[in-house]
Amino acid sequence: MTKSRNYIHEFMNQFKNDVMSDIHSAIRCKIVKVNADKTYDVQPLALFSDGTKRPQLLSLQASFIPIKIKYHDDIGNSHDFSPFYAEMIINYQVGDVVIVVFEDQDTSNAKGNDVFKIDSERMHDANDGVIIGKVDIK
Repeated sequence: MTKSRNYIHEFMNQFKNDVMSDIHSAIRCKIVKVNADKTYDVQPLALFSDGTKRPQLLSLQASFIPIKIKYHDDIGNSHDFSPFYAEMIINYQVGDVVIVVFEDQDTSNAKGNDVFKIDSERMHDANDGVIIGKVDIK
């Protein structure tokens, strides 16, 4: 006797896989270019299932950790460097392996700290990536 196929189950599994493949959450990338406007072009390191490279992600912004520096002397006293300042430089360079996350909504209109209008219904899209940190590959 022939085993019957569950076509609805097969369809739902394929549909789920198709939907999930269009949702981007995070990916490991290598920085290939540092742009003059302090954005970065990156190459995703994970290949597609057929072995081809994924397209580069262009002009990504990078997050950084804001740091306030305090000095503690040998006696345990804490000193605020009030008359001094510390400069933090975002140190992402070509060849660095980074983690890129993808924002929930279209960020094409995001500028600085202003509110922005969402121009499309795209969600978790590869066009809305942000570098969140380096991966230590040593």
